[in-house]
Amino acid sequence: MKKLFGNKLCALTFCALGLAFSGSALALDKSKTYIVGTEATYAPYEYLSDKGEVVGFDIDLINYVCEQIGITCKVENQAFDGLFSNLNFKKIDMVIAGVHPTEARLKVAAFSNEYLPKEKNVYLVLKANNFNDVSELKNVGTQAGTSQAVYLDTKTKYKVVKYQTNDLAYLDLRAKRIDAYLLSEEVAKPIINSNQDFTTVGEPLTDPIFGLTGPAIAVHKQNKELLEAINQALATAQESGFLAQLKAKYGMN
Repeated sequence: MKKLFGNKLCALTFCALGLAFSGSALALDKSKTYIVGTEATYAPYEYLSDKGEVVGFDIDLINYVCEQIGITCKVENQAFDGLFSNLNFKKIDMVIAGVHPTEARLKVAAFSNEYLPKEKNVYLVLKANNFNDVSELKNVGTQAGTSQAVYLDTKTKYKVVKYQTNDLAYLDLRAKRIDAYLLSEEVAKPIINSNQDFTTVGEPLTDPIFGLTGPAIAVHKQNKELLEAINQALATAQESGFLAQLKAKYGMN
């Protein structure tokens, strides 16, 4: 009995140590390449250049942040609705995609301080449809996995159409397969400025569902040292005027 009890005690102790190890904070490893997940159809935050390279406000910012920390980073273009699961399973180390911390996202990831102010959301529509009010809308699109999708599902009665990428939605909007597309005001602005066929309808929306702060960088909850280093780099970006330069470069508030 004593031997059996001792074996059980040893097993329990081993399990406890294993759990403690698996839940311990990850150290900042400057010898590794950190993978940054994004979704490049969300200009001016991130988008593909004519050469097929991922560029944008977020990309310039994360390159600056990684340089300040002293780490090597590699940006990967992925489906938006898979970013946080990939972060949770440590397939990527960071997420930067114009994402705002929400109550749901805070359960699975840790977020840096905001790097831009919290923004409003708008219904992008085709001018030719002559919508005067959001009550006239029936089919509304949004990107899968976003806070906009949660808002449409929980607070509206529209038929909601979800897209993997924003560019596919713009094609459907132009073809009148959807009446409107819900997205952030900063992303709608360059679309409207570069295309006279689009406009917005109704007043810009604000709701806690869209985010508790402005956009921020997400990391795995165990990556406390990385998160602290990111926040220090963001503070430097603000104090040095780098953020102001990026805002001017990409025409953002």
